[in-house]
Amino acid sequence: QITHMTKMLDDVLTVGKLEGGAIELKLEVFDLDALFKEIVSEFQQAEPTCQIVYSGAGECDAISADPKLTRQIITNLLSNAIKYSPEGSTVNLTLTCDEDKIVWQVKDEGIGIPVEDQERLFEPFHRAANVGTISGTGLGLAITKRAVELHGGEIICESKTDSGTTFTITMPRSTLD
Repeated sequence: QITHMTKMLDDVLTVGKLEGGAIELKLEVFDLDALFKEIVSEFQQAEPTCQIVYSGAGECDAISADPKLTRQIITNLLSNAIKYSPEGSTVNLTLTCDEDKIVWQVKDEGIGIPVEDQERLFEPFHRAANVGTISGTGLGLAITKRAVELHGGEIICESKTDSGTTFTITMPRSTLD
């Protein structure tokens, strides 16, 4: 309970800072592919209920972005994918880097998001009607969207109830390098 409460307070503070413009990008050059592999390894050890399959393509080893916000984006998306997927299912994470853009995608086999909830998906504290007793604050996707936008990118969700969800993030490479 203490861990959950601490996470919730951190998320509330982060949302407030993002909405208030108090968080600025702290750009660093880092290996995005290596970061993704590290995060997948962490999740596989901490959350072995789902298999995470990662694939990367292109030159992703010298990306200029905010590593803390990038970690938060991918961690939020993977956490949700695992949380809302049945035990033993697969979560696919892909990363593609080319000259113009960076695209990553998180695809799960979970409960999906009802159409009526999709338009409010990125609002703070909004949770889909079908989450039942699965715990959460409704802040992760609001944080994720704002962090993506700070990088000049966009996030798109495709989902169907009982058929899973795919989040696709596209960031222009020219604004990051």
